[in-house]
Amino acid sequence: MNLRDVIRRVEPIQINVELKHDEVTDYLKSKNLSDKPVILNVEGKRVAKNFVSSRQVLAKYLSVDAYSIARELAEIEKRDVKLEISDFSELDVKKREANLYDLPTLKYYPQDGGRYITAGVVIAKRGQYNASIHRMMVLDETSVAIRLVPPRHAYLMWKEAVESGEELEVAVAIGVHPLFLFASATRVPAGEEFNYASKLMKGLKLYRRGDLLVPDSEIILFGRITAERVKEGPFVDITGTYDKIRDEPKLVFDEMYVKDDFIYYSITPGGKEHQMLMGVPYEPVIYKFVSNVCKVKNVITTPGSCHYFHCIVQIEKKSEGDAKNAILAALAANPSMKGVVVVDSDIDVLDYKDVEFAVATRFQPDKDFVVVRGVRGSSLDPSAENTTSKWGIDATIPLGKEEKFRRINKS
Repeated sequence: MNLRDVIRRVEPIQINVELKHDEVTDYLKSKNLSDKPVILNVEGKRVAKNFVSSRQVLAKYLSVDAYSIARELAEIEKRDVKLEISDFSELDVKKREANLYDLPTLKYYPQDGGRYITAGVVIAKRGQYNASIHRMMVLDETSVAIRLVPPRHAYLMWKEAVESGEELEVAVAIGVHPLFLFASATRVPAGEEFNYASKLMKGLKLYRRGDLLVPDSEIILFGRITAERVKEGPFVDITGTYDKIRDEPKLVFDEMYVKDDFIYYSITPGGKEHQMLMGVPYEPVIYKFVSNVCKVKNVITTPGSCHYFHCIVQIEKKSEGDAKNAILAALAANPSMKGVVVVDSDIDVLDYKDVEFAVATRFQPDKDFVVVRGVRGSSLDPSAENTTSKWGIDATIPLGKEEKFRRINKS
């Protein structure tokens, strides 16, 4: 399966008007297309966007409904699916001279540090494989500044290589199947990204070139992350605010392979897809943590919190205290999580009006509000300093008082 298979299934909106590389974000916003799968014409080349921009489209890839994503992903590890590996020569791509300006890389906002590759899956091997998404600011025809976040696996691989007097050889795959993209954004045990992607996709074929394995992709770049550091940024992060300028490693590309009439894939910084890819992979993690302390029914990260800072946890309450245990478990599952609302099974977790109803009618601040102070939070939260405070709301019905809270339109 590849991106073109998905295009036939999703049937994205086709935009034929030719756009410049710095016009795309404003154009999609003006047409109310910022969260809809589209294929654009950018300076004569095709650009795909927003293929993981909603719960509904992600659920379609997983063959479930939008309410079942967390449960499905929590069970995915039980699938027994094998990887298939073929030689790189079997992949339908042709070699071109490496030139990043032959790709329709975008500048998303006026204050950006430059044009960015935002949906490149960086694949490296140093003992174990790693596949992860990193933003890359284009410096010239063959090099980028790549943001490597310490102490994540890719950063540690690069650091180890540099300390050994080497460069980290990588492949960058652009235009992969959306579930491979999702797998690359998911925190899994080191070296397990390919296995996880295979389970999501119910089978995965990879192509070997030297020590590296790559998936079926529209564009594949081979290069080296060097010891040299260069300025990277500014760049918009998931909150829609600018991240600071940093000194980041320089990645130099030596080879480029593309499909005929290739489709470049792009993720808008701070957009719905960016938020979905960063936040939704935590839902099954939270689901599993909460299942250790009570009967969990569902977990949803909220769009208003960028799918990252807040979540709704739905439980089947068996004893008083279950909701507060669920709050603590959810906060422990994701250190970046800042707030949790726990609700009963009758609340529609995808309808925030229904969640607010639960808070309005089942929550008393003096006994149902939990605050945890002085803990590590997310560096993406502009309100946090060295530490942050986190909160939880128990919006569940007290046991034994169900009749008092019965809703006529929910019976």
